[in-house]
Amino acid sequence: MTCGPDARGGAVLASVLTCPHCGHAKREDMPVDACQFFYECENCKTLLRPKPGDCCVFCSFGSIKCPPVQAQAPCCGEGLHALPAALASAT
Repeated sequence: MTCGPDARGGAVLASVLTCPHCGHAKREDMPVDACQFFYECENCKTLLRPKPGDCCVFCSFGSIKCPPVQAQAPCCGEGLHALPAALASAT
């Protein structure tokens, strides 16, 4: 998988996620067909969730936004307001 746009000018499919709690950073491949709402830091085990207004952990904590956002396409995260209050407030 590539870290940069593909030869056809497609989306970047990898991002470096940085934990806001301990600063640990790791390169991760981004899903192209779904938003990733949760990510567990392998260093401190904190469960990361998207910040309010972001659709996924890559948009909140990644070096590159998720593929749908890069393509300026509708994203599954636009329904975040529908998350149960306990999950939405835990971000």
